[in-house]
Amino acid sequence: MKMRFSQLLLATLFCAILGRGPAQAASPPNYHVREWTNTEGKTLTAEYLGTQGANVVLKLPNGTITPVPLAKFSPADNTFVKQNPLDYHAPGPVHSPWPAWSGWPSEVQFPMSFVDVRETPGEAGEFVYTTAHFRFRTDVNLGGTLMKDLAKVFELTYCLQSKSPFGILATPAGGLFEARLFGTLQQYKAAGGPAMTAGVYKPKEKVFLAPLDLMGVQPGPSGWRKGSQADYDPSTVVHELTHMLTNDMLDNLPVWVNEGYAEYIRCIPLESASFKVAKDKIKQGVVDRIVSDYEASQRHKVKLKGAERKDFLKGDRVPFVTDVAKVLQMTDVEWATGRAPRAVADGMPGSRGPTISASSMPDTRLPQLYRTAHLIVYYFIQIEGDKGVAKLRQFLDKNRLLLAQYHQYVADYSTYEDRMKAFMLLPGVKLTGGRIQYPANLVPPKAPEAPFTDPNQLKSGGLDALLGGESAQVVGKRIEAALRQNLEVNLRFVSN
Repeated sequence: MKMRFSQLLLATLFCAILGRGPAQAASPPNYHVREWTNTEGKTLTAEYLGTQGANVVLKLPNGTITPVPLAKFSPADNTFVKQNPLDYHAPGPVHSPWPAWSGWPSEVQFPMSFVDVRETPGEAGEFVYTTAHFRFRTDVNLGGTLMKDLAKVFELTYCLQSKSPFGILATPAGGLFEARLFGTLQQYKAAGGPAMTAGVYKPKEKVFLAPLDLMGVQPGPSGWRKGSQADYDPSTVVHELTHMLTNDMLDNLPVWVNEGYAEYIRCIPLESASFKVAKDKIKQGVVDRIVSDYEASQRHKVKLKGAERKDFLKGDRVPFVTDVAKVLQMTDVEWATGRAPRAVADGMPGSRGPTISASSMPDTRLPQLYRTAHLIVYYFIQIEGDKGVAKLRQFLDKNRLLLAQYHQYVADYSTYEDRMKAFMLLPGVKLTGGRIQYPANLVPPKAPEAPFTDPNQLKSGGLDALLGGESAQVVGKRIEAALRQNLEVNLRFVSN
């Protein structure tokens, strides 16, 4: 017989002390770990997650989250909670993979007393600083005070992301997110930082890179110091940290969603150590970005104010944005190159299709696509609200399922290859002219069936959930009209 040989390659203790049963839930962010004392003098180390009514919510060492009446704690603990106000937003039902989200809180603050910076030994010539969620490595001795000031935007962004529609979708190796800070832009570029950027997240290494000189930090006679606030625009850091804190989205959603979401978070106004997440503030952030993009594109320095700004937003000078329907259906290859990918992958096993860096895209298309992706995400979260957030989550969930199916297929195919190798060693089995010949009493292994042939389905298979069963063209036109009305801007959508 012949066949073609394919080459496709501590909860219980705490409850006893305080007399309450634990509530299992998805873990919110780790803000602070400290020792708590109850009114009987018994102690336990736990993370402070915030308050919920008359209760303080703690995360126990075993991961259990439990609310405890504040009245059961010592006066010192009550003082601590009063001085460090945090609202705890309870997750949804235990069976739900997503925490409940009914909009942003009034604003997102991070109590600065929580930025506890510790210096730990590093390799020769390296300084290592750690905070609640980040580990910073640098070749510059910044000192705890300056590092604490720099770390505020990192911890505040973590706080913001923890309260966002997607939340924290990343698990750092070793328990802390890694950041590398370089004294100069030249050193940053030598380590892989792209030109014309003030920071970048490298998903393969799961590390954030940033040059200190573009963060407003400069060497001085008495050591490194932070310059004026005007020297530092943290928006790029916020954008790249969003990628880091939602790393699990990167392989499961198209580039346009990931970049649009990072831009959405980036444009939330940051004022007086607080992200302003009221609807009008987020809207203001979007409009401000449209204006600043135009100002930056002008050969001569331009600053639009007052009536001139209003006329600009209503006129025909607003930078073009890409047709929404086109971006909704855009694959990563199209985003990066402007060309549609081939429908069939070159060998399904062992590859999920091409991985394209957004930085490889022609510069002339990049700003336009970023603007459109940002506007689409803004529409689903801010205009559609709860329904839009549910659609984005369903998009991600469907793609996760497809990816799981693909991983299973790859594993099954690997097993098939092993079995085929063993089969080829059996007496009477040989390969002739690209075909296998074997005795009639033998049955060769059967190759698993691929779940699909187009690798782009891994990131676009859930698009129907986002579109609600309608066509991209219908949904796209509805989004464009809603954006013009909501933002009160003469947005001009083009197909090329």
